[in-house]
This record gives sequence, structure tokens and C-alpha cells, in this order.
Amino acid sequence: MLLFLTGMITVNGALAEQADQKSEYLADLKKQMQQEKTQPGETIQGEVSTSPVEQNKTVETKTGGDEPVIRVLLMDSGYNSYFHPELVLVCNGKETVYTPETVKAEGGSVTVPECGEGIRITSIRRQNGNPVYEGSLHIMAKEEGIVAVNELPLESYLRAVVPSEMPSGYEKEALKAQAVCARTYAWIHMQEHGLEEYGADVDDSVNYQVYQNIPPQESTTEAVQETNGQILCQNGEPVETYYFSTSAGVTSTDEIWGADAAASYLKSVPCEFDSEEPWSRWQVEIPWQNLEDRVEKETGQPESLIGISITEKQESGAVTGLSAITETGTLDLEDEYSIREFLSPAGCVITEKDGTGTEGGTLLPSSYFELTVVPQKSVIVTGGGYGHGVGMSQNGANEMAKQGYDYEEILDYFYKDVELEQIS
Repeated sequence: MLLFLTGMITVNGALAEQADQKSEYLADLKKQMQQEKTQPGETIQGEVSTSPVEQNKTVETKTGGDEPVIRVLLMDSGYNSYFHPELVLVCNGKETVYTPETVKAEGGSVTVPECGEGIRITSIRRQNGNPVYEGSLHIMAKEEGIVAVNELPLESYLRAVVPSEMPSGYEKEALKAQAVCARTYAWIHMQEHGLEEYGADVDDSVNYQVYQNIPPQESTTEAVQETNGQILCQNGEPVETYYFSTSAGVTSTDEIWGADAAASYLKSVPCEFDSEEPWSRWQVEIPWQNLEDRVEKETGQPESLIGISITEKQESGAVTGLSAITETGTLDLEDEYSIREFLSPAGCVITEKDGTGTEGGTLLPSSYFELTVVPQKSVIVTGGGYGHGVGMSQNGANEMAKQGYDYEEILDYFYKDVELEQIS
């Protein structure tokens, strides 16, 4: 049952240890999200509680002020680097150019305070053009170039995260579920200070959550406001609110990333809500030579590929073991990300459920698949879903909202034994 609980929200040693154990997996997993988030979200089995929520209560935040503040490291236009050769800012109609030399002349750092309609950075380009940032901007000169950190209230940050992570045309209750997930994720990383060397908590890319790729939209801003300060917790601890685009009919747990046991707030459940989505089923044919090239890349020597087979699947159907057999031995792959990378459909056309052909990227759409091997010719991969499959299916959430589920019921369905707590 999903309830509002009251009390101080903290991140204790257990959560920090859990985060450390997953950090190696997440560093790679977040690289895949660029494609996964072009579509939305996954689900969990069990009854959805319709019990009324308890009255929520405002609790103290880490800032001791009215609202917590997040520090966001801004990447360059291609999301390739934290370092900028220069920054061109427009504030209240005045343009200012910062270079490493000009910043060093100011003592090595410059803080641009919040201004009027926001700080527009014309030297950065995102999907909707040059982004405009609320809050202040801290600029530092490093050997590699300029580093820029946007500091702003958490709720303001979320107004530019939710539309960048889920289409603004989705149902309101799905957007509200997404807002809670995004806020919880951000809150955890605000405690961890993972980018402290840059004076930041998160960056603005798929390494964490995409921020300001699309500016705030009316529908997503309403979703943030209507869930103001709410995060998802278990026993008073924030949980890792994983989400992805489209399921293959069932969701997974973090066991697909090598965890010995599933996190207590995750469960594998049937998900038919997004079964009509184009990415719910797909097929792609990968040339044999492509796979031989990848074996060579992995082993460091030319190899003649003899066969390839699935060696392990999770209960959910996600493939977590793959073997490529060569004349000299066997290459074993044992985690979801490595397998999807090895079976990359780059240069191939993926046929979706509705017949649409899409050019493949660096990762297989998901790890839910079967193989048809045609030796020395190709491997036909027939699968379903888009994304890692853990947590909330964004398309599933949207379909649930269309069927009348509210955001609390959506979250209760996708995550296990969780509660909403208030941090604002």
C-alpha cells in the first residue's frame, strides 16, 4: 500500500553501501538511456491499493531553508565533455563571453547570479535550441577548459527534467509518477555528492537525468507542482526509482545487473499495459561478420566465430548470459548491458511491431530476446521492450493513467512496499 509517511528523510549507511554496489553497473547503464528515453517507461505484479493516503506533513530539508538546492554540471552541446572552450551567456539582454583566460583573471571562478528571465547560454545547444537556466551559474577555469554548474531549487530543476524524460503529451497521472521518480532520483544524488570535484551533485545528461534538453512545459510543470516535494521511500529511505521506455510484457529487478538478490523495493511483474506499443516486439538481423569483429574486440585477437547461444535468463525472461564460441575458446558475457552492447544492431534495421523500420544503435533495444542462428551468415534477434526493464515502464504508466489509475497506484504497481514522503 502506498502511504504518505511523516518524519525526517535521511540517507543512511545502508543506502550509501547499496549505491556503491550498483555504481559500476549504473555508470554503464546510464550511457544507454539516450535512446531509451526517446520512448517512455515498466510494471510490477500485485494488487493496486485504493486505500486513501494519509495526510502528508512537511519535514525539514538538508538546506534548512524553504526548498533544497541542487547543483547541475552542464555538459557541452554534444554531451561529450564537462569542459567548454568558452561560454557565451545572455542575461537581461547583455551578452558576456567567458574563456579560461578571462575566468582565471577573475581568480579562477565567477558566479553569475540569477537574473530576470533566466540565463541563456548560446554556446550550448539542446533539442529545443539554446537552453535558458533558472538560478545562478558558477563558472570555473580548469586545465581542460571551463566548467559550468547551475545551482537552483530542486523543484525548478524538475520542471526542466520531466519534459526531457517523458513526452509532455502523456497523461497527467503518468507525468506525476515520473515527477516523483525524478525527484527521488535527484534527492538521492544530492546526498551522495558524486560530482563534488566539480562542485556538483549531478550532470544534465543521461549519466544522471536529462535536464533542459526540452524546456518546461505546462503539463509537466503541473505534474511537478502537484507532487511538490514527494519522493518514494521504503522504511524511511529513498529508493532507486529506475524507469525505462517499454516492457516486453514483464519487468525485471536489479538482478539483471549482477545483484545477488533483488532490492527489497523492486519486483518482477507482468506488464501488458504497453503491449500495443511499437517497441513491445521487434526483430533485427545481425551479420555474422559484425559479431566476429566484436569477439575480436573483446579478446584482442582475430577469431573465427563458430556459434552463439543464450546461457542464462532471469525469471522475467531477461537474458543475463550469452556465449560466443570460437575455434580457440568461449567468450562469456554475463550482464545485461554487455550483452546488449555485444549484440549491437548498429548499421542494421530493426523492424518494430507495427512494421516500422528503425536504424539500430549501439545497444540492442532490450535484453528480452531469442536467437535464431544461421552459421556463417547472421543471427536473427527477436525480442521485445525498449530499455533495461527495471522499475517503471513509462509507456505502461501512460496506459495505466488512460485506464484511470492515479500516480500513487501507478507507483504502487511498479515498486514494492513503498511510501510517499515529503521533503519540502
